[in-house]
Amino acid sequence: MESPLNCLSTKDKITNVTMDLIAEEGFQNITIRKIAARAQVNIAAVNYHFGSKDAVINEALKTVTTQLMSTYAILKDPGLDITARLEKFLNNYTEVLFRYPDIMKHMIDHAIHDSSFKEQADYAIFLKTEGVGLLKTAIGQLHPGQREEFHYVKTLHMLSALSWPILMGENMKGMMGIDLQDEALRKLHVQLLLEQICNPGQ
Repeated sequence: MESPLNCLSTKDKITNVTMDLIAEEGFQNITIRKIAARAQVNIAAVNYHFGSKDAVINEALKTVTTQLMSTYAILKDPGLDITARLEKFLNNYTEVLFRYPDIMKHMIDHAIHDSSFKEQADYAIFLKTEGVGLLKTAIGQLHPGQREEFHYVKTLHMLSALSWPILMGENMKGMMGIDLQDEALRKLHVQLLLEQICNPGQ
């Protein structure tokens, strides 16, 4: 059976492989040699398309950022009621987060310490101009009688509940006895979060 990588351009193949390696091993263990070997290209090809390891990693970050932003389109789907939109958004967003936890930790770290970091800045701009508004509007549709501040705080709760397990990483299991890399637990996390968001009394 032909590898899915064979259907990609060399540049896309290198980017996809880099994302897989980051997901499996983290940033610290990535080398140009590993990327080239997994992508079945020579080192010169990686350097030709990207110029450096940092440039390859930045392209991987950009791809993950794009995937995250695309999940927000679900909130505009007129074919689903608002609860179904939020549930689908949460499941898809969480899937990206937990597929690339090291990338997300890297982005959050740069959001705290380096405001000029482009991929983080792009996502922050998206959240400010569109993402938070879409979430706030969805929550407003669930709770139309509540003040605007309530809608914003619910949005904050949602994004915080999604990000904190990523920041905790391996420590989550030691601290709380659960591992959200387990798909069943992750689905339970999303289900309970959705219930909390939809509950008019909270």
